[in-house]
Amino acid sequence: MHSTHRAAILLLGWLATLPVMAEEEDRLALRDIESQHPKKLGKDEVTAMLTGARVSRVSGRGNVHSWRNEADGSFVVSTDNRGAGAARASGRPTTAQGKWHISDDGRYCILIEWRSAPTEEWCRYVLQADDGFYAVRAESPATERVHRLDITK
Repeated sequence: MHSTHRAAILLLGWLATLPVMAEEEDRLALRDIESQHPKKLGKDEVTAMLTGARVSRVSGRGNVHSWRNEADGSFVVSTDNRGAGAARASGRPTTAQGKWHISDDGRYCILIEWRSAPTEEWCRYVLQADDGFYAVRAESPATERVHRLDITK
């Protein structure tokens, strides 16, 4: 194989890892927000804050998702499909139906029925920090991943 071809193949292989590397760099853990004084919100606080609120987040693949929590527990989520996992959607914005509720132990739970991706379902505690809000599965260990949520009324 010619050295120019070999160099091109190596470069292409390295470039293919960039989205994965960027995704890992974007991942935050509890220890990363410790200096922001995170406080777990209780069920009543989360319910009052999230009912009627507009929520947005950046998915692990880099897609921006946004929705408004309706009082009846429903929402319609919009995604820009610009992230690394958007190949199936051809980078075109789409919407999907969703449901939300607050569990008995105060976790924010959502279910999204994506059209061209598996159904998404999760429950997370909401942390309020100096710089905003985060969703987390558990309050420990320090390596537990946190997800930033932008929440506005």
